[in-house]
Amino acid sequence: MQFVDRPGRGERPGFSLLELMFALSILAVAIGAAFSGQVGSSKLLETSAETRIALQDLRTAMEDIMASPTPEDLPLVGSPYQAGQPVQAYEGLHLRDQRLVATYPNYTGGTVPDSLQVRLTMTWLDANGNARLQDLVTVVTR
Repeated sequence: MQFVDRPGRGERPGFSLLELMFALSILAVAIGAAFSGQVGSSKLLETSAETRIALQDLRTAMEDIMASPTPEDLPLVGSPYQAGQPVQAYEGLHLRDQRLVATYPNYTGGTVPDSLQVRLTMTWLDANGNARLQDLVTVVTR
């Protein structure tokens, strides 16, 4: 029996295994890039939400300080906003290992100045375990 090669039918139509593997590898890289973008976007949203929560807590504490009837008592021992000590009301309130500390840069002890500078510093650990810090500063007058 003899086979006759017909013109135009020398190769079968379709993809070779090599072409198919190449196309699948390109598809895998594209899917990996898209997934990486989604993960990065998710982490950015989480960081943004944590920062927003920290700022809201700082603003709430600062409003409490501004509403204080006696600003000269703020930095003193026994005050909720005692200088250099964590504010108990904000310990672990909304964020992991959250801590709020009030400092008074222009207060060195003794008489409280008429224009008392107040610095609130919020520290916490973000979702990735990284230490984060946010400050809010104002001046309180009598």
